[in-house]
Amino acid sequence: MVYNIEIEGMMCGMCENHINESIRKNFDVKKVKANRRKNLCTVKTDTEIDLEKLEAVIKETGYTFKGVTKEK
Repeated sequence: MVYNIEIEGMMCGMCENHINESIRKNFDVKKVKANRRKNLCTVKTDTEIDLEKLEAVIKETGYTFKGVTKEK
């Protein structure tokens, strides 16, 4: 599964790393890639992600969660 998370507030590469590490710590993911220019973070995983927890993790890191779409 692929989750595309819209996130606002990323300004630099360190912001991207902060998002990536927070998601890795909280979820079992295969790949995570934040992109500040697109305000997007793409997460690849074999398992479902709890979307409420995902929103909380993003907010805890200090960024604005704008929504998520899921692809199979």
